[in-house]
Amino acid sequence: MKQFFTVLGGMGTLATESYVRILDARTPIHRDQDYLNYIVVNHATVPDRTSWILDHSKPDYNLDLIEDIKQQSLLNPAFFVLICNTAHYAFDKLQAATNIPILNMLQETVNAIKKIKPDAKKVGLLATRGTVTAGLYDHYITDAGYEEIKPTPEILDMTEDLIYHDIKESGHSDGAKYHELVRRMIEEQGADIVILGCTELSYAEEMNPETKYPVADSQSIIVDRSLEKGLALRQNK
Repeated sequence: MKQFFTVLGGMGTLATESYVRILDARTPIHRDQDYLNYIVVNHATVPDRTSWILDHSKPDYNLDLIEDIKQQSLLNPAFFVLICNTAHYAFDKLQAATNIPILNMLQETVNAIKKIKPDAKKVGLLATRGTVTAGLYDHYITDAGYEEIKPTPEILDMTEDLIYHDIKESGHSDGAKYHELVRRMIEEQGADIVILGCTELSYAEEMNPETKYPVADSQSIIVDRSLEKGLALRQNK
């Protein structure tokens, strides 16, 4: 296969399936051959990213991802898509494992805010405890000139309950809980827009779209970037 890219997924599987559904749905097609060429690595047994970030004595997820990257690099994809916000904790380490570019979901998400909410000044973040505690989005948000609004401990607990209990453990999203999280960040914490900084939250958005408040959906945004680059491969053949 030529003119393809590789999706590093399985973190978790429902979120990866969501990425694929959205990508295919947004691809302009009239026949089978119009879809993009890509390989999905659904590495479901990658250790939990937050567990390792909070406690380095836990299994290091980076070892599995580096192995995936090296294996896939032998096939020479045009680029990689890493479908997990929290896994970007060691983004530079992962990129150093290959000469093939890995799209930076965090950077792309913050870049998209100016299109989604041009007048935004305060950017809220909903994400895993690992992403929030490690400050993964911090410099991207502040470098772009925004003030970052992080979740309160109560909102963070509720977010992790949605991510880990409802979606990862039970296999379904709680739409009411998801919308309440966004509402609290906007109405109670004063954010102008909320970053969905976990692909499980993106899955929740796909299942029950937020229509009242502006969100920067990291997975939706990286889908658009994947589509843009994937279509460009054909034009440059």
